[in-house]
Amino acid sequence: MIRISLKGLAKFMTSSSLTQRKTLRDYKFPEREGEAQATFYREARRFIRDFHQQGNPEGWLSKKASELRTLAQVRGAMSGIRLRHNSRALVEYEQYWGAKHFQVLKSTSLALHFHDVRISVFPDVHVLEDETEKIIKFEFSADEPSDEVLKIMSQAMFEAALEGGLGLSAKSVLILDVPRKRLYRGAKAGSKVRREIEAACRTISDIWPALESPRGGKQQAS
Repeated sequence: MIRISLKGLAKFMTSSSLTQRKTLRDYKFPEREGEAQATFYREARRFIRDFHQQGNPEGWLSKKASELRTLAQVRGAMSGIRLRHNSRALVEYEQYWGAKHFQVLKSTSLALHFHDVRISVFPDVHVLEDETEKIIKFEFSADEPSDEVLKIMSQAMFEAALEGGLGLSAKSVLILDVPRKRLYRGAKAGSKVRREIEAACRTISDIWPALESPRGGKQQAS
């Protein structure tokens, strides 16, 4: 089974052929740097979930952001940069959604399968809002994602929720672009984007066996 992430799929589908191969190679032969990037905003995600789950008061996220900035001052250069970005993400989230009240449901891990490709989908929060079940993915990057990337991610999340038996409507699958304070609802039942995702997975399956390690040889990473 070929395993890639939701963002990996979106990057593959919106890149040149050269970048596509580089993207897949990074998944077939993963390195520690890539693993660190995947968890770059782990504190922001954890504190936001705690904020809603525990019903913490207004200002709680700002306090946590301040604690992260203080911690960043005594950490190494790279760790300090990461913590400052997490601090920024918390402040931006509080400005936009600090007054939201969710009932946080059990975390859910989803996946979408086409051919022999497994796309991992991890919603940041699984919530109930006004008796409506929703899954939400946060985008914290300072670089604005394109509409095409958001459309692919949203549709893949929706399809994974269907495959996982959640039975959510398309409007209950959300991506919150935190720095731009933009809420994206782009999935559609029967969308042509679904067919494009399936076609991309077929291409991934075709390319995968010929990918060679950047360190030489074709040995599959364990």
